[in-house]
Formats: sequence, C-alpha cells, structure tokens
Amino acid sequence: MQFLTPLALALSALAIPIILLYMLKLRRKQTQVSSTMLWEKLLREKQANAPWQKLKRNLLLFLQLLILTALVAALARPALETKVVTSGSVIVMLDASASMNATDVKPSRFEEARKSVLTLINGLTSDSAMTLILAAQTPQTLIASETDKSLLKAALSKAQVTQGSVDWSAAFALAAGATRNGINSTVVIVSDGGLPDTGLPSLPGEVRYIPVGQSDDNLAISALALRASKGVPQLFAEVTNYSGADRKILLSLYLENDLFDARQLDVPAHSQKSISLEDLPVASAVYKAHISDPLKDEALDSLPLDDTAFAVYQSSAARRALLVSNGNLFLEQLLASLPGIQPFRALPAADGTLQIPNEPFDLYIFDGILPKDLPKANLLLINPPANPFFEVGETVKGIGEIQVNPHSLTKYVDWKTVHVLQAKRTTMPSWMNVLIEADSTPLVAAGETNGQRIAALTFDLRESDLPLQVAYPILFSNLINYLAPPSAFDASQSLSAGETLTLVPPTDAEQIVIASPSDKAYTLATGQTLFSETDELGYYAVNFISKDATKVEYFAVNLFDPAESNISPREKLQIGSTAVTPAVSQQIGLQELWKWLAGLALVVLMIEWQVFHRKPFRTRMKAQG
Repeated sequence: MQFLTPLALALSALAIPIILLYMLKLRRKQTQVSSTMLWEKLLREKQANAPWQKLKRNLLLFLQLLILTALVAALARPALETKVVTSGSVIVMLDASASMNATDVKPSRFEEARKSVLTLINGLTSDSAMTLILAAQTPQTLIASETDKSLLKAALSKAQVTQGSVDWSAAFALAAGATRNGINSTVVIVSDGGLPDTGLPSLPGEVRYIPVGQSDDNLAISALALRASKGVPQLFAEVTNYSGADRKILLSLYLENDLFDARQLDVPAHSQKSISLEDLPVASAVYKAHISDPLKDEALDSLPLDDTAFAVYQSSAARRALLVSNGNLFLEQLLASLPGIQPFRALPAADGTLQIPNEPFDLYIFDGILPKDLPKANLLLINPPANPFFEVGETVKGIGEIQVNPHSLTKYVDWKTVHVLQAKRTTMPSWMNVLIEADSTPLVAAGETNGQRIAALTFDLRESDLPLQVAYPILFSNLINYLAPPSAFDASQSLSAGETLTLVPPTDAEQIVIASPSDKAYTLATGQTLFSETDELGYYAVNFISKDATKVEYFAVNLFDPAESNISPREKLQIGSTAVTPAVSQQIGLQELWKWLAGLALVVLMIEWQVFHRKPFRTRMKAQG
C-alpha cells in the first residue's frame, strides 16, 4: 500500500491536544452535605487539587482518537496496487446494439457491459482520462477526456441500449478522433462481438476487447414480406435458428389483431424454415408474425426482440385508373406517363352503350360520356353531360380572361398561355371548389361529398391548347393525386431501427402526425419529407390530416439483421489487419481507500455521540435512585 498525499499524515499530531485535554480534566466525587458550612472544606480541597491527572482508560478518548486516525488516513489517500485492463488515455466503445438486449446474462448483456465499464472507471489511475462512446445507429460521445470518476459514472448511467444495429464505421471514426487527443491511447471495445468481419479500419494506439455474453440461444423471424400476385397479396415468412440445437417452434400469423394461421415448425440448428401463404384479403392491412415455444409458456430464447415481426400490405401501391372515352390521345398519353398510375381504357359499344368493368379501380375518368349508373368511387369528369353532381347548361363561346384561384390543386399551374375555345356553363354546388374560372364560368372544379371525391373540367380538351402547355401535366397530376392519392411512402419494405423514412405527403395534407409502437406522437410540418424517429421495433401509423378527412398509412420497423440475431459471443475481433482477443488485466493501477476511511470516521463519530450522551443520563438515574 502507498499514500498519494503522505504530508496529510502530519495532521496526526492533533492527537496530542486531545490527550492533554483529558489529562487536565478534574474528576470530583459527588457528595451530599447537610450544611453549607461544609462548602468551605470542599473549597479548600479544590484549591489543593493538582491540575495534572493520571491518564485513565476512557472510551470517549479512544473513540475520538480513532476518528482522528481515520480522517488523517483518508486525507493521506492510501491506495492499493491492483491489476487493470488499461490506463493512460482510455477510449471506451460501449456496444448498444439490439443483441445487447439478450438476457443470457442477467439482467441483460448491456447491463453487464455497463458493469464492466464501471470497473474500468473505478480502476483509472490518477493520471488517466477516459472518453466514453456509445456505439449505436448514430454513435455519440457521452463524455470526452474526463478524469473525474463521478462525472464518468454519471455519463455512463445515461447510456441506453437500442433496438437496432450499430454504424461501426462512424463509431470507429469517433474513437480515432479521440485517440489523437491523448498520448499512449488505448481503445477498449465492450461488446458481444457483433462487429463486421471485414472492413473495419485500424485504430491508433492499442485496441482491447472485453467480451459480454455467454450463450447462442436465439431464434428469429428473419423475413416477413407481402407482395401482390395478380392483385392478390401473398405472404412469405422465414424463421432462422441461430443456436446450436434443433428447436421446435410455433409460428403464429395475425391479420391486424386476429389470428388467422398457426403452425408448428421444426427448425434444425443453424438453418432456416420458411412458409408462403396465398389468397389473402386484398385490402390494405398490417400483418404480424410471432414465434413461441409450443410446449412451455415462457420466453422462447435469450433475445425476444426478433421473435415478432410486422409487414404492411399496401393495396394502393399501383393506382388503377380507368379511362372511359371515345378516343382521346392526349389523355391516354398523359396517363401512361404519370408515375404510379396503371391505366386501363374502356370504349363504348357500336350502339353507343357503355359497359363498365366489374373489377374495381382507384379512379374513373369519363371523357364526354357517362354511364347510366356511375360507380361509387372517385371520378374525374371531362366535358361532362348532365350528371347528379352539378347542373350543366348551354355552351359558352368566346372565353375571356381566365382566373386561377389559390388552392393546393392549382399549385405551380401557370394558365397565362392557355386558351379555351368554349366551355359548358355549370352551376357548382357549395362543396365544390372552383379552381379555374373565366367570367364567372367554372372551367375546373373539385370537391368531396359523402366520402366521394369529384373533379370536373367543363370543356373539351381538344377545344383548347391546354394539352400543348406546361400547365397540362401539372394540373392533371395534381387532380389525379387528389382523386387517387398515392402512397406517401413504400411500405412494402420494412425499415431497420433508426433508419430514416422518406415521405411524399398528399398535396391537401395540413398536418402530419406519426404514432410510434409505444403510442408516442410526432408532429411533422407539411413540407417535412424525412422522419428519423424510428428507434422502436413494431409498426407506425402515419396520419395525414386535411381539412376534409384523415388518411392513415402504416410502415413497419423490424430486426432483420443476422449480425444482431446471431448472439453467439465472438472469441476475437478483426480490427484492420489485427485479430483482437479478449483483454486480460496486465497493468498495475491504484485502488484508493479514502472513501472507506471517511465512512469509518463517520460511523465512529455517531458511536461517540451516543456514548457521550448516555453517560450523563445514567449518572442522573443513579442520583435519582
């Protein structure tokens, strides 16, 4: 043992005045007297009493000297030599990936890793500084080049495990930057070893590895996907056994919250089993897959995160539009050029009758003709005859100055060079918004009634030069997206935790609210197209709120990552050209003891206080007895 501040031992000289005070203390016997005349005899005895007394055994004196000894020793900072993993400038990379949620070590691998880092902090020498980096999807430096152990422990307590993978390249870049600030730097990686086998750069200084974890016990849903085949969704699910033992599992499949299929699978060690289901409902829906133990009502494996997965079927991924016309090349070319639109065409029969196909479409476009019974769907009416939505009058020729009214559907529509020969006079209902007009004659209008969206052009495209202008594709793209809204994102492919979702909000959306699997609500501005708060596994609901309605779409976040689901601890890491094996305690550090001595002084002080106050109490009790 050695003392880091030996000069503090000089304070032990304070024991001298404490002993002197006890030697000078006069001890007199209490005597009851019957007359005050006897006080004269006592006074004479007092005057003859010597000031110095023989030091006797005294519990209070012993306790006070013990307190002084403990305090002086604490100030001298005694320290024991102890073996540590590293010293000097230490950069710790704490793995916070999904696999660190595994419970093969209690309570979890991450908490075990936190204990290992705490041991490193406690073992730091007085001339050591530590930088703590949390390795996650977006790595962050929790504290940089700090020598104060209390601050290091506070930063460590704030570290949280995630449900996604780690961007190890970015984490190594942070570590490389931290090593430049210190001499004799050492990087310590505290992880279960789920790092890439190749591609990691070398780090300056020495690299050490503290492994966490004991078992490879894990099965995972490694794939869950939906695709449309002839307009009907098909589901594919795959289960992977990452453990070294054959397992029997129960795979349960849910449509929304309703169980629709369950089957038992035998999955050999280090292999996969998959199933496919066909003829599922056509409607958009959220599907869930879950694996469990068919024999026991307990956790299937050490990592429950990948035992559940979600998939979203998006029926409107390809919008089907039916054009009903006697032949309009302008419209046919436009529909064929719009992204996300699958156009179909229907022509009247030779006798003029019109037969609408029975299969459903996302949008019906009627050019100059209407069937007897209109479908209950969103409609685009071009040069319409009489219809149930608005009154159609005589034809108005000589269209004068055209006015474009401000609206989300007229955004970027420049009508200055557009000319219209003639249009039908119409009287639009209150629920229709007149978008473009001339001399109080509506040319373009749109609105919604009874859950049905209707848009109308009151003129024949061939009696205008609109198809030759830039405003033509812009206006029709806005109208078609309003009538058959495209999906704001591709929900067919799930995201990984922490991955950014790109949104294309509908033009009429006034607010976007996203609900996470734990019901946290995130509000986005209508112009915001990126959402990165995807740290939770599960499915998210994206609400597009407009003036007239709310549209909801879903996307899933899953752990389809073999590097995280394969929780078998690594025996070594490949860092650059070096194979790093688990670290051992090779260097000598100092474990300070002053905290224990200070605590001992406090305890003895409390005992001394009790002894001091109990003695007079006993004396009084004897006197009264």
